[in-house]
Amino acid sequence: MSKQTRQSLEALHEPIVRALYRCRDQVDDTAVLRTVNGIYSRYRVYGVHFDDQLLAFGLKFSARCRGLHNMKRYLRAIRKMGIGMTSNVFRATIAKFSIGHRGLGEIRNGRWQRGDLLQVLLGFDDCASLPREEQFHLGTFLVRDDWQYLHGWIAALARCKAVDVMWEEWMMWKNCQARRKARKLASISPSMTTKTRGDYWFVEQMTYSGGLKEAWAMVEETDSDLGRLKDRIMFRLLDGVEYCSAKVWEEQGDAIRARLVRKWDVELGKIEKAFGVSWVPTSLEDEGEGYHVLFEDQEKVLEAMSSDSFKLEEDYGYPYEGVVPEKERWVHDALEIEETKGGEDG
Repeated sequence: MSKQTRQSLEALHEPIVRALYRCRDQVDDTAVLRTVNGIYSRYRVYGVHFDDQLLAFGLKFSARCRGLHNMKRYLRAIRKMGIGMTSNVFRATIAKFSIGHRGLGEIRNGRWQRGDLLQVLLGFDDCASLPREEQFHLGTFLVRDDWQYLHGWIAALARCKAVDVMWEEWMMWKNCQARRKARKLASISPSMTTKTRGDYWFVEQMTYSGGLKEAWAMVEETDSDLGRLKDRIMFRLLDGVEYCSAKVWEEQGDAIRARLVRKWDVELGKIEKAFGVSWVPTSLEDEGEGYHVLFEDQEKVLEAMSSDSFKLEEDYGYPYEGVVPEKERWVHDALEIEETKGGEDG
């Protein structure tokens, strides 16, 4: 292949990426990934430079297609080329892993195996003997001092229920600059700083991971206001209410009791819906007085409940949302404002 031909092919990376994205309307993601894999192999054979944009494309589609081997291919290539990984590529890759409540990515491509995803995050089994500087799992590209990397990383660990690793990350977070010398966030309430944003995110994600004892310990250590937690997080945290310390209970007991009642009401509503009944109160003063009425055929209801696939609520993937719900994206993207003076914050 002539030098001019190679240069012409190298210049085509943007239209190739656009064409591959358009293909998704006609073929599944695995077919798109096979195509970019083929291009990568041919480029290597003929000595054509594989552009960074194509590498990022291959990495993201490997994450979409739940492919351990393909993830290794593109992560290794990124490491060998020494190009590093921007926060945008890092975040986008994590976003493709899988993908919370009602996740379309999971419906389209299935679910990652936990063991495979942990290898992608923390280290490939057959690369354990490599020196640290030669390893290429996703964690080797993590920049802990940059929240744009760290918040997605913590969410990915939570999806894998890697409680011990998350606790190690928590210990490092407590000593990092963004927490010790907290900065305000632009266009957000003054009470929300880099410290409080991070602390609440760790509490949320540890709760999602199932580390309820650890999550309650974080609540106590950070003096987190439980009233600021969303219902879906607080309800899960209350599954381990026995781990609530005396200090937290003394300070926030009333709020905890109120959320326990709210949790009971929501869960009872799920049970009533499953049985096809609804509650009709008979007293305006006491909603506890009343009776149930049927709104579904009981034979059909009982048949549905006897199915092996029956669940009180839909369950797609690791916990409830994508890495960050769109309506909360602004909190993590907010600009950090440098303080003109000030010491350490808590």
